[in-house]
Amino acid sequence: MPRVKALELYDDPHSEYSAKVKVALYAKGLVWTPVAVPCGSTRSPEFRAVNPLGKIPALWVTFENGHRELLIESEVIMEFLEDAFPDAPPLLPREPLARSKARLVSRFHDLYVEPALRRLYPQVAPSARDPRLVQEAVATFKERLAELAALLPPVAAAASPAAAAGAPDAAASGSSQDNIRGSSSSNAFALGALHPGGGLGLGDCAYPALLLYAELILPVLEPQTGPEPGPGPGSAAGTDAGLSSGAALGSGLVEAGEGLEGGRSMRAVYAAHPRLWAWRQALWGHAAVREVFKDLRPAAEEWVAMKLKQ
Repeated sequence: MPRVKALELYDDPHSEYSAKVKVALYAKGLVWTPVAVPCGSTRSPEFRAVNPLGKIPALWVTFENGHRELLIESEVIMEFLEDAFPDAPPLLPREPLARSKARLVSRFHDLYVEPALRRLYPQVAPSARDPRLVQEAVATFKERLAELAALLPPVAAAASPAAAAGAPDAAASGSSQDNIRGSSSSNAFALGALHPGGGLGLGDCAYPALLLYAELILPVLEPQTGPEPGPGPGSAAGTDAGLSSGAALGSGLVEAGEGLEGGRSMRAVYAAHPRLWAWRQALWGHAAVREVFKDLRPAAEEWVAMKLKQ
């Protein structure tokens, strides 16, 4: 295969699946350029002309021989990045069984967890809310999270932000691929349980966006009533002391150790599944996730606020 010369990503700052690919791009330290969707809509004839499915993310790959290909489907894009840039930090471990487990966790997002959360999106608007549907869909989503927690390998205590891998810098490394950025090899993360080589792996990339949206949406659909859940993450014996009730939704990044925006609903989920909480904290502390959250978090908050006015 010819060498890759450039990567251009059709993106939407609100999109979970775009965020998934961007986490992978940053984690691998790749140079890429965001490009606007023609006419601002994936349904426009101009976008359909280059992408008949009208879906994002979509990645233009330009090779040194001038050939261009458009890749669609987040999982396909991530597998291509893994194969096309062998000198970049890997998303998959080498051992076949470990690779299969990482792929399972990634596919579990696309096939089970995200579709369960997607059912709740139309219910955020009060004018369209169906209490019975909300109750059933929330219960299903929490079941999927419990199943996810069971799939995760044992995870160490949540890492602090200081333990995060260094953010990719703009200086090119000595790699054989021109569009690999220099990146830190420090990977003191709980995520190493999914990726024995350390650092962020394929099984991790989809979940920061999903958990962020869940923490924003579930408190809206399940107002806080009654006492807070018992001991769990955030208690004196937990890994984080920042789970004070009523934590405000801010416009900045959610740091590991800060207040959880999800309130009682997601607090209870994390308290019931400490492995999921430790994983969430490790994700929140990773430089690639923090970079993606710079656009995703305000976009997600804006979307929820807009829906609440409908």
